[in-house]
Amino acid sequence: MGNDTYVLGTHAEERERLRQQSELWLPSAQAAWHRAGLKEGCRVLDLGAGAGDCSLELARAVGPSGHVLALEKSAAYVQEAQAVAARHAPWLEVRQHDLAIDAPVPAGFDLAWSRWVAMFLPRLEPLLDLLGRSLRPGGRFVAHEYVHWASFALHPHGEAIAAFGAASMASFRASGGDPNVNRRLPDRLAERGFRIDELRPLPVLGRGGDPWARWLERFVRIYGRELIRQGHWSAEQASQAEEEMQAARSMPGSYWVGPTVLELHATAPP
Repeated sequence: MGNDTYVLGTHAEERERLRQQSELWLPSAQAAWHRAGLKEGCRVLDLGAGAGDCSLELARAVGPSGHVLALEKSAAYVQEAQAVAARHAPWLEVRQHDLAIDAPVPAGFDLAWSRWVAMFLPRLEPLLDLLGRSLRPGGRFVAHEYVHWASFALHPHGEAIAAFGAASMASFRASGGDPNVNRRLPDRLAERGFRIDELRPLPVLGRGGDPWARWLERFVRIYGRELIRQGHWSAEQASQAEEEMQAARSMPGSYWVGPTVLELHATAPP
């Protein structure tokens, strides 16, 4: 399977961040699945499934008459997701799979779903090839990917947070990814005969320590340590960022803006 290291890590603190992230974004994901026609009995492909948080929700939606195949690169997350499937949804199948590598996947799926997966791929071709082969004619692809990562900010006093945002984008690009991949993905799908059905921006705004603000704060703390290790950020900047975040919680006019997500709906060629 090649290198199975997840760029943001698989340690316990990151796993907890991902669990809370999944809860926070679940209503947006479920609304997207509903618009794409997800229903009982569907066959669904979950791309870059992590520890299976969305996979389990998809499995609950399709029920025992359906099937969900979750593909994940990290061996640690695959093992965790398989354990969840065994306890709660035997019709959820979890496989280790690197989406950056062209590898066979079953065909005939009604829906493929991914969130913040394409942004980490050095090449989109393996993902595009997989979608072309695995979706049935007229099957749907739904993705939540970033389109404007540079909107990440804490206003009005977030100089260190701005430096964190720039460092994050540099880190993603250094690992071969593209933090603004949804600027390209719709066009690449259209080139392959997919019909682009919908493009829906999903802005993120957090205030005063609300769940969205806490999600962004947690990301700064956890990924900040990795950015320091990589040399993209400094301990001094991390300390300044902590002061900025603490001050923002008590400032009525302060607010976070997250990287802008673009929801993409596409239909496979007939």
